[in-house]
Amino acid sequence: MSTLTPRGPVWVAIRQHRPALWTALLLTVLTVGCLVAARVWVGSAGAMVSCGKGCSYGTTASGWFRWAENYVGGAAVLLPLVVVAFTAGPLIARELESGTYRLAWTQSVSPARWLTVRLAGAAVIATAGAVLLAATFLWSRSYSQDDESLSMARSWSDREVYPALGLTVVGYVLLAVAVGALAAVFLRRTLLAMAAGLAATGGVSLFFAWVRPYLWPVVKTEGGAEVNPFTASSDPWIVREGVVLADGSRMTYEQCWDMGFSKSPCDPGTTTAVARFYEYHPESHFWPLQLVETGIVLVLAAACVFAAFKVLGRRHG
Repeated sequence: MSTLTPRGPVWVAIRQHRPALWTALLLTVLTVGCLVAARVWVGSAGAMVSCGKGCSYGTTASGWFRWAENYVGGAAVLLPLVVVAFTAGPLIARELESGTYRLAWTQSVSPARWLTVRLAGAAVIATAGAVLLAATFLWSRSYSQDDESLSMARSWSDREVYPALGLTVVGYVLLAVAVGALAAVFLRRTLLAMAAGLAATGGVSLFFAWVRPYLWPVVKTEGGAEVNPFTASSDPWIVREGVVLADGSRMTYEQCWDMGFSKSPCDPGTTTAVARFYEYHPESHFWPLQLVETGIVLVLAAACVFAAFKVLGRRHG
């Protein structure tokens, strides 16, 4: 029994942040519980009910299910921001700012070990929460994605869906822990470290949301009206689409709208377009995209951890 009881700096860290740990556990249980309960309810009540010939409306259960699924997906997407704010502020920077770290360092605890305990604890807890939220969201989507009344036709590629479905949420929470630690040991001010950590983590997330379609080669196809990516994949992520002109150049639909669609080659009434083209990701590209993005994010996280220990060593080595 005594071997399983946390000791030393681990015990101190748990005691210091026990209210935050209990709050995180309660919120996670409530978040997952809401979706599980809504899933059971809509399974028994149904998503739609008939109100006569050609008439139907959504049940109360389906409305609660959609809200709960959006809530869990949103929680998974925003979790890295919560993690970086807590890691940068209360977990590390506040102790450096107040000077309470000196007590631990005078008890035969080296600065490196002190930081390692906090990083490891935050990483384990954040990863467990991310895995639970992602698994719950994935389980929910396996039920709702085939029913537009429940999924609201949200694709796997949507920005509020994609990060919560697979491994990327784990990569981002680990990056959040690393960025928070680096901001804390470098700035040593609670609010300033939290702001810098939030800006950096949010900036990385937005950057990958922009470059994500280009992390894996797209499928390219062109031809007549019969060419359609939906025939090859039930839910394709269309990156670019448009028309091929007689000289072989391409014009996207966005460019056609900018010049006036009715005057552009995209209008079916014109004769300047000889074919249509599509560049897209089929559903089978989901895991390659996830693995590439997660791998890059984990490399960034490792670099931030290395930098955090270097900064701490130079100042307190």
